[in-house]
Amino acid sequence: MPRKDPIIFVIGCTGTGKSDLGVAIAKKYNGEIISVDSMQFYQGLDIATNKITVEEADGVPHHMMSFLDPSSTAGYHVHQFRSEALRLIDEIRDRYRIPILVGDDETSDTEFPENDLSNAELWEMLKKIDPESAKLIHPNRRKRVIRAIEVFRQTGKKKSELIKEQKSSENADLGGRLRYPDSLVIYMDAAPEVLEKRLDTRVEKMIRMGLKNELIAFYDKHKSFISSNSYGVMQCIGLKEFVPWLSLDTEQRESRQGIKLFEQGCEDVKLHTRQYARRQRRWYMSRLLRRSDGERKMASTKMIDTSDKSLIISTGMDIVDSWMSGINYFEEVPQGSRLNSVDANILKTCDVCNIIISGKNNWEKHIAGKPHRHRQKKFASQRTGITA
Repeated sequence: MPRKDPIIFVIGCTGTGKSDLGVAIAKKYNGEIISVDSMQFYQGLDIATNKITVEEADGVPHHMMSFLDPSSTAGYHVHQFRSEALRLIDEIRDRYRIPILVGDDETSDTEFPENDLSNAELWEMLKKIDPESAKLIHPNRRKRVIRAIEVFRQTGKKKSELIKEQKSSENADLGGRLRYPDSLVIYMDAAPEVLEKRLDTRVEKMIRMGLKNELIAFYDKHKSFISSNSYGVMQCIGLKEFVPWLSLDTEQRESRQGIKLFEQGCEDVKLHTRQYARRQRRWYMSRLLRRSDGERKMASTKMIDTSDKSLIISTGMDIVDSWMSGINYFEEVPQGSRLNSVDANILKTCDVCNIIISGKNNWEKHIAGKPHRHRQKKFASQRTGITA
């Protein structure tokens, strides 16, 4: 049975060919693309953030790209993005077209005045604001702690309250009831060694396309902002790595020291991009493919191995064609990956070792480990000596 109100999500690690597949789907099925890549929200840095070119877009409308002024993004947060994306989805459907969301991350970073606070201090701040969320976030997960604090400041509601509201409505992502029942999620990945080589090659291509001149022009325009901030656009891989080189004057940039700093920036971009891809893989596997019970309604989900670039479009289009005709996909993951979301995030404190452990599996590994058992034995003998 054909889909009544289809919506397609093309997501996955950076460098897996999402943009090309998104365009192919849009051209065949009269779609429009909404970017969900926060690095591409900002104006400028088209090469550094790997924005799709006019030629690559091939006439397909793209939304949520290059709309934020890099120097005035304070207050823009994930809930704002979500509201804007939902509005765009409705508008695209009003035009009798299919919304296709394409991208590789979940949020964008905004201004946060307490960046100088330690992880422990930030976690204590969250604990006072939203103790329920604090129980689920390890103090060392700095970005998650900051995000929960920002949610409260920018919405007036605790993150834990918003999550409960979403789960009790039709606004949940892939848990609870689906806002969009006719949803297809295509998760794109590749063999780690293939993907990392592909990402390294992409950085080299960026340099050939004029990355150096783009960075200089952007830095000259936003110099004071870049020098005094570590949030927003400064989170973008492809800019922050070159600040030491950009800080030099024109002549110094071409000196032996300048060349060395630029080359180091290129290597750092490669390293950070590879690390980013690994984090994305873990995030998607845990968030999108995890099932906590048998009653949770899931969107049709299909994984694509993009290790062979020549097969990306044909494989992806076969999946979309079948799904549009009425076939559903439910991607299976190893049993060990099907963790209850609460068990996976709950924090426990080991009084013997004086550390906080995140997640049920990590807790079980910790208490079974030699260091813990050794300290526990020592602690027990000390208590026996005291009571004797």
